[in-house]
Amino acid sequence: MINPNWIKNVLTFIVGWILSLLLWRLIRVDFFASYLNALNIPFSIVNFLLSIVFVSIIAGLSFGSVQHYRDYSRKRKSSFKLLFFKAITIHLIIMLCLYAITFIVIKYSKLIPDFSFSDFLQNPIIISNFIYALIINSLIVIIIYLNKLFGKGILFKLVTGQFYSPKEEFRAFMFLDLQSSTEIAETLGHIKYSNFIQDCFYDLSILEKTRADIYQYVGDEVVLTWKANNNKILEDCLNSFFLFRERLQSNEVYYLTKYNIKPVFTAGMHIGNITVAEVGSFKREIAYHGDTINIASRIQNQCKTLNKEFLISEDFFERVKDSSFFSFEKLQETILRGRKNATLLFAVSK
Repeated sequence: MINPNWIKNVLTFIVGWILSLLLWRLIRVDFFASYLNALNIPFSIVNFLLSIVFVSIIAGLSFGSVQHYRDYSRKRKSSFKLLFFKAITIHLIIMLCLYAITFIVIKYSKLIPDFSFSDFLQNPIIISNFIYALIINSLIVIIIYLNKLFGKGILFKLVTGQFYSPKEEFRAFMFLDLQSSTEIAETLGHIKYSNFIQDCFYDLSILEKTRADIYQYVGDEVVLTWKANNNKILEDCLNSFFLFRERLQSNEVYYLTKYNIKPVFTAGMHIGNITVAEVGSFKREIAYHGDTINIASRIQNQCKTLNKEFLISEDFFERVKDSSFFSFEKLQETILRGRKNATLLFAVSK
C-alpha cells in the first residue's frame, strides 16, 4: 500500500514547483524560448506548459521522496535547525545529480553540438535556474515544517481565513494523559522529565495513519481530534489509543534504559458538535469551543477512579458498538464534574 505521507510530500513539491516554474518562466520567457530553440524544440505554449509539468513531476518525485525518507526515518526528535540543514543539504546533492544527468543527456544526445561541461557550468540560464531551484526547495521545506509546527492543515486554514467566522463541526475528541505524572516528575527532575514527555509525544507520530489531528499539548496531556464523517474514522479513533500503546511498548527498552520508567497513558473519548473558530490577535490559532471537548476531558479523568485505561461515552459507543475489532464493557453511570445528569461510560479493549 502506498504511504499517504509520501504522496503528500511528493504532491507538495510538485505543486510548489509548478507554481514557481510558471512564475520563473513567465518572468524569463525570452530566455526560456532561446533555451528551447537551442535544443531544437520550437517554442509554443503547449511545449512551455508540458516542460513545466514534466520538470515539476521529476522534481516532486525526487525531492518529495527524499523529504519523506528524511521525515520518517528518524528514530528520535530533532531540532528544526538541524532538520532544515540536513534536508537542504540532501536536496542540494540531488539537484547536483539531476543537473549532471541533464548535462549528460544534452552532451551525448548531441542536441547542442560541441557542448562542453564548462559551457554548461557557465551558462547563465543554468546558474540562475540552479540558484532559483535551491531557493524554491528551501521555501517548500520551510512550509512543510511550519505546517508540522502549527499542526496538520492549520497553516492553510489560518492563511485562508477558513474559520475567521465560527463554524460548527461534528468531531470526536480524545484526551490522552500520562499516568503517575507527578511521581515521575519528582523521580526524574524537571529537565529529564521534559525530555521524557518529548519522547512520549514523538511516538504519537504513529497516529498519522489514523488521520488524527493534534489539537493541543497541555503539560503531560495531549488532545487529539478527528472530523467524524463515517464509522471507519471512528474505528480509527479507537485504534489510535492501542497503536500509541503498542508503540510505547515496542520502545520499552529505550524508555527503561534512558529513564528507568515505562510510560503508560489513559484516554477518554467523546463525540458531538463543536464550534471551530480562529481566535487571538497577539497569537492566532484555531480553537474548539463547546461541551463536547469538556465531556471528553471529564471522561478521561474517570480512568483513575474506575481503574480503566480507555473510556468512551455512550454517544460514542452507539456509533461503534457493532465493530468486530473492539470489546466494550458497560460501566455504571457517573456524574461528571460540572454536569447535572449522569453519563454512561464504556471501557474499550481490543
